Amino acid sequence: MNLRGPPHSSSGGGGGREDCWSEGATATLVEAWGDRYIRLNRGNLRQKDWQEVADAVNSRLNGAKSRKTDVQCKNRIDTLKKKYKLERSKPPPSKWPFFKRIDSLIGGNASSNKKHHSLTFTITPKAKSFLKGPKLEESSFEEEEEEEDGDDDEIRKEHRVEDVGLSDGAACRELARAILKFGEIYERIESSKQQQMMELEKQRMEFTKDLEFQRMNMFVDAQLEMQKSKRQRNLTRSGFHQKDTKFL
Repeated sequence: MNLRGPPHSSSGGGGGREDCWSEGATATLVEAWGDRYIRLNRGNLRQKDWQEVADAVNSRLNGAKSRKTDVQCKNRIDTLKKKYKLERSKPPPSKWPFFKRIDSLIGGNASSNKKHHSLTFTITPKAKSFLKGPKLEESSFEEEEEEEDGDDDEIRKEHRVEDVGLSDGAACRELARAILKFGEIYERIESSKQQQMMELEKQRMEFTKDLEFQRMNMFVDAQLEMQKSKRQRNLTRSGFHQKDTKFL
């Protein structure tokens, strides 16, 4: 009687178990992931990007071993990030062959590195890494993006803490340059404000002058109307007086 269970598929379409990764396959994975990571401005890869990474890894294998899925590639990169953090906590230099390449991608100086460093790996057929990662469904790529960002930010923060003592002079120069630039901007803003105030005062004076001129014109017109009305009343009275005299 056969007591063995059903055979496990090595392809692991949706499962999160990492199969054995050779050093050469891992190198191909790191390069394929790193190129897309840089292309996305160090942003998270989408499911389509991970599928392209898996295709790049599988094209290297040429069907010699089990094909890798996008989920397995993502799990492997997560494992390499954890390994990188562990290596960083050890005294330098690191003997881990992937340290320099991953450090150039997610390390503290990653944003200033404009060239990709190439590494030469010695591929040993018997070199295998039995690393077991957590289960991950294809639909959970977006759910883990924030966690990946947190890991990368923590790594960069560690780099910044180490580099503080080495860059005090440069930081002071940058601070002085920023203060001078801020002073120039503030001076231009104040000059512009004063010029605007002068223009507004000039407009106010012209408006007041026009208003006073109109008021004087209205006053003169009113005086003329009063004089004209008074003259008409006098003429009317004199006419009545002449009629009364003639009648008498």
